[in-house]
Amino acid sequence: MKNKETIFGWVLMILLMIGYFTYTARKVKEDQKVKQEQLRTEKIEKDKAKALQQALNAANASDTSKTAGGAGASFTSAKDSSVVTAQFGAFAGALKGEEKLFVIENDLQKITLTSKGGQIKSVELKKFKTWDKKPLILFTDKTNSISYQIPIENNQFVDTKQFFFEPVGDGFVVSGDSSKTFAMRLTVGEGKYIEQKFTLKGNSYLLNYDVSLVGLNSIIPSNNNFISVNWDNYLNNVEHNITLERRYSSLYFKYNKSDVSHIGEDKPDEELITEAPLEWISYKQQFFNTTLFSSAGDFHTGCKLKSHFQKDSLGYVKQFTSKFTIPYNNTGNQVYNFQYYIGPNSYNGLASINKNVESIIKLSPDFWLFSWIRYITRFIIWVFSWFNSVNLNYGIIILLMTILLKVVLHPLTAKSIESSAKMKILAPELAALKEKYADDQTKFGQEQMKLYNRAGVSPFGGCLPLLIQMPILMAMYYFFPTSIELRQQPFLWATDLSSYDSIVSFSATTLPIIGSTFNHISLFTILMTITSIGQAVMNNQLNSMNNQQPGMKYMPYFMPLLLMFMFNDFPAALTYYYLLQNLLGMAHQWIIQKFFINDAKLRKQIEENKKNPKPVSSWQKKLADMQKQNEQRASGGARPKK
Repeated sequence: MKNKETIFGWVLMILLMIGYFTYTARKVKEDQKVKQEQLRTEKIEKDKAKALQQALNAANASDTSKTAGGAGASFTSAKDSSVVTAQFGAFAGALKGEEKLFVIENDLQKITLTSKGGQIKSVELKKFKTWDKKPLILFTDKTNSISYQIPIENNQFVDTKQFFFEPVGDGFVVSGDSSKTFAMRLTVGEGKYIEQKFTLKGNSYLLNYDVSLVGLNSIIPSNNNFISVNWDNYLNNVEHNITLERRYSSLYFKYNKSDVSHIGEDKPDEELITEAPLEWISYKQQFFNTTLFSSAGDFHTGCKLKSHFQKDSLGYVKQFTSKFTIPYNNTGNQVYNFQYYIGPNSYNGLASINKNVESIIKLSPDFWLFSWIRYITRFIIWVFSWFNSVNLNYGIIILLMTILLKVVLHPLTAKSIESSAKMKILAPELAALKEKYADDQTKFGQEQMKLYNRAGVSPFGGCLPLLIQMPILMAMYYFFPTSIELRQQPFLWATDLSSYDSIVSFSATTLPIIGSTFNHISLFTILMTITSIGQAVMNNQLNSMNNQQPGMKYMPYFMPLLLMFMFNDFPAALTYYYLLQNLLGMAHQWIIQKFFINDAKLRKQIEENKKNPKPVSSWQKKLADMQKQNEQRASGGARPKK
C-alpha cells in the first residue's frame, strides 16, 4: 500500500510540474515568441559578423613579418609598379582581376569554385537540408579558406588567396560512374604556374584535388624545402540544437601509418602541435565533415591544429585552424595529390574509403578503460543497418532492436529475477542474523555468506544482467546522437529523432541547486522518468535487501528525477530507447514473476540445498579468509602468516 502511495505521489508531482510549466509557457509564449526570434536573428548576425572579422584579422595577421602584401599592402595601395614587383615578384601581375565563379556538380554535391585564390567558394550537399529546411551549405568562402604560402626572394612569402587564377576548362555536371576535371591556373611567367585541379565523380562525396607547381624552381629559393599551408574553417550551424552540435564537433587527424586522434571537444580554446607527419585532417561536425587527405601522408611534423568556440555564440559552431607544411624538392614540376571528402558522417560510407576516417564518429569514451565499447557500438550499427535495409520507420527499428536485446538477455534476466526471489525468501533469516550480530558486522558478514552457501544462493546473481546491459546502454548513448540515418526522421510527436522532442517551450530557466538551464520540456524524457520510477518500485518490491539499507531506500526514485533534467536536451531517439527499455523491462519482469517464478518450489529447492550444501568455492573461501583476517586485526590478534 505504501508503494502505491509513493507511486501516486510522484506521478501527481510530475503532473503538477508539467501543468505548471504548460500554463506558464502558454501565458508568455505569444509575447516572447516575436521577441526571442528577433533577438536570435540579431545575435546570429552579430556573431557571424564577429566570426568573419576574426577570420579576416587572423588571415591578415598571419606571418605578417614574412608575408609580402599583408594588411595594407595591395596593388591599389602601391605607389608604383616597382614597389609592387618588389613585394610580389613574379606574382605581381596576378594581383588585379575580377572574381569569376565556376560550378562543378554531381548527384550529391554542388561545388562552387572561385578564381580568387583558385579555391572552393561553397559546397552544397544536395541530399540534405538544414534543420529549418533550407539548402545545406556546409561552408562558404566567408567561413572556409585554404591557401599556400609560396617563398620568394628576400625571405618573403606570397599567399595564393591574394591572386586571381584563370580557368582551364569549364564548369560541369557529372553523374553515374563517370568523372570530369576542372582546373584553375595562376600563371607567373612563360611555363611557370600554380595549378589547382578538381576531379569529381558522379556519385561520390570524394573530390580529387591536385596542386601542381610548374617551373617555380627559378622563383622559389633553392634552399627552401617546404611550402606552408593554412586551412581555416568556421563550422556553420545546420542543426536545431547548436549545443548538441557543438558537443559532437571536433578536429580529428590521423598520424602517418598510425593512430587517429582528435582535439578535445569541451574546452573553448584548444591547441596541439603534432609530433609526426599526418595522413589526413578532418573538420568534423555532428553529422557532416570536411576531410583533407594526403596520398603520401606528407603533412609534415609540427602541424599546428587549433579549435575555438564561444559557448553562447549562435553564429557558428566551432572554428578550426590547421597550419602545416608540405615538402618541396625545388624541381620543375612538383605535384601534390590531395583528396577531399565533403559529406555525411555515415559509418559504412566512411569505412568504404579504407583510410580509417570512420574513426571520426565517436563510438565510445576516449578513456582507454572503456574503449572496447566501440565494438558493441559497431555491432549495433550493423544490426541497425540490417533493419534499415527493409525500409521501416526508424522508431519501429529502435523498438525491434530493443525487443531483440531483451530476447537475447532473457536467460540472464530470468536468472537474476529468480535470484532476487530467493533472496526475498531468505529475508527473515537474514533479518534474524542481523539482529543477532548487530554489534559485530564482520561476524554478520561471515554468517550471511554461510547462509547463502547453504541455500545455494548467489548474492550477486541479480547484478550480472545489469553489468551486461550497462555497456550496451553506453553504446546506445554514443550511437544515437551521431547516427546520420536518424537526422530529421520523424516518429510519433518527435519531428527529428536526432534532436529533442519539445512539446512545450518557454523562456530560458535556470534550475536552483542543479544549475541547468532549459527552455523546453521533452515528452520522451518525461515518460522515461515516469517509467524509471515505476521500474524502481517493482525492483523495490522484489528486492528485500532495500529494507536493510533505509538510507538508500529513496535513491532509485531520486535518480530518475535528476536524470530527467540531464536528458531533456538529448536526442529523442535516445530517450525513446531508454523509455522502451523501461517498459519492456517491467513487462518482462512481470511475466517472469507471474508465470515462471514459483515461491513454493523455490523454498523447497532452498531447503534441499541446505541439506546438501555445495562445496565452498575458491572465491567464497578467499572472501571468508579476508573477513577472518579483518576480524583478527580488529580484535588485536596476531597477523596471520602469508
